[in-house]
Amino acid sequence: MNAGAGFDRSVPRFQRIAVLGLGLIGGSVAAAARARGVAGEVVGYAPGADAALALELGLLDRMAESAAQAVDGVDLVVLAAPIPAMPGLFDEIAANLGDQALLTDVASTKRSTIAAARSALGSRFARFVAAHPIAGGERHGPRAARPDLFESCLTLLCPQAETDSQALEGVQDFWTSLGARVSQMDAQDHDQVFAEVSHWPHAAVFALCAAIARGSRAEDALRFAGAGLRDTTRIGASSASLWADIVLDNRDAVLECARLFEDQLRSIIAALEQQDRQALVETFGVAAEWRARLPAPPR
Repeated sequence: MNAGAGFDRSVPRFQRIAVLGLGLIGGSVAAAARARGVAGEVVGYAPGADAALALELGLLDRMAESAAQAVDGVDLVVLAAPIPAMPGLFDEIAANLGDQALLTDVASTKRSTIAAARSALGSRFARFVAAHPIAGGERHGPRAARPDLFESCLTLLCPQAETDSQALEGVQDFWTSLGARVSQMDAQDHDQVFAEVSHWPHAAVFALCAAIARGSRAEDALRFAGAGLRDTTRIGASSASLWADIVLDNRDAVLECARLFEDQLRSIIAALEQQDRQALVETFGVAAEWRARLPAPPR
């Protein structure tokens, strides 16, 4: 069922939500919550100029001066900060959370975020439900935010043994109200799978782009590249600092993927050196057959 079915948008599901971090994902959470009438008020906080810009762009109802101030009196907190900032952010807001406040996040890795929440929140950890909306793009910052970003996208929840059932239901309700399809997944399985389907592929594309950029024909490549290179390298325009944090946080699983990739790359290099067409056809064929089975994105 598409999220939001039967939802009366004239009645907010949450009186007030706080969004901590206002880049593409956090800004889109705020924008979607306002556009869909999910919250009576959307309060935002981010360091630097992002919060003021988000307010100017109409993503927020109000800007807070600190994370602790932002969560005061809210029904739901969405943590959308960079991964290294998460432990400090949980520490900062813990004392200001109401007893019934729900918490969720948008981080691309789950085990470290869950550990930080468990360490900082004490008994309130039961009301935290780790989440990963499978949405995004190569653009970043509040200007990239879109209220329709989560429509029909999959959002994975990673509840823990301590998770309160009503908190899980409330967080699931929040994500579906933004348009997402919601499923659940074990946090360790999540990090291993997303190393394979997202984290290492980003690193591999960065490597391809860096190899071209550092080569002697970098400018020619810009002049003559066609759709194939543009399509292959689209995610290479993503935030370098964001993705450095992600792959380091999920280091072991990403390294496992990198070594498998290295094996295949070495086999291609060896086949080229030996002019072994059959070996190339076999490797390319396995790749093409798998790629043909990749489902199209939902409409």
